[in-house]
Amino acid sequence: MRKVFKLAVWLATALVLQGGIYFYLDQVLLAPASSFQVGGATGESDTVTSGKVYYSRDHRYMALVKTDRVEIYAMPNKKLVRTVEMKDKQVSYFKWLDDRDLALMGLYQSVSGYTYATLTQLFPQEGMHEVSTTISKLPAGSKITDVAFSTATNVIYIQVKTGRDTYHIYRTDANHTLARIPLNTSRIGRITTMFDRDCLIYDDLANNTVNIREGNGSWRVISPPGAKYRLVGVDHENNIYITRLNQDGLGESIYRGRLQVGFTHDRDLKTPMDTRDLKLSDITG
Repeated sequence: MRKVFKLAVWLATALVLQGGIYFYLDQVLLAPASSFQVGGATGESDTVTSGKVYYSRDHRYMALVKTDRVEIYAMPNKKLVRTVEMKDKQVSYFKWLDDRDLALMGLYQSVSGYTYATLTQLFPQEGMHEVSTTISKLPAGSKITDVAFSTATNVIYIQVKTGRDTYHIYRTDANHTLARIPLNTSRIGRITTMFDRDCLIYDDLANNTVNIREGNGSWRVISPPGAKYRLVGVDHENNIYITRLNQDGLGESIYRGRLQVGFTHDRDLKTPMDTRDLKLSDITG
């Protein structure tokens, strides 16, 4: 009996010590200098508010987006290397590229009753040439909510929310030519593109399908018939991932496919979930 009691005391002591070490690592050694929330791309959310954090591809840099400025820190020592003042602009979108230390940032500002939305490059260090594209005279309150880009083709598709349920898509290329892209719907969800092919893959929320618009302007439905689907993403091998919705509008299963081939069932989700919370990294690992 005494041996059992000693063993229980030893286990309890070990758990307390282990918990103390984890608390120190999480709250002291690895804690940020100030209180802020960790996030990825803003996607469909409203204007980014003070205290949202975005890490670069290998966590070499961290961007802290505030209402009035963006601060970039070199990790892991959290050394401030750049501050970008927003002045009369606000941030609606921020995402680091997957293959280099470069971020894309969506800004918007009101001018004479219109909104001007700008997509700009942002390097961690100052002195680099940063390209910006501005979409002028949009309806008041418009903002960039998503971006699909390919570093192989240098084509960028910009999603702009112009109303409660309406979106416009703009395209810019290596020559920085900006043009609005006509689509079959203004109710657009998630967007993406192929790694090495000029095309736009997007959610048609009005018809619950996943569509593709080719570079020549043609479009078609690519999701299987007979059910409702949402786009998840495209990997670097051009595999397309979509999720089938259940009767409550939640994603319940994943399908993987390729253009000109079709889709096959990949897996069922353990628990149906809001498709806005479903990320490609959750599926591909």
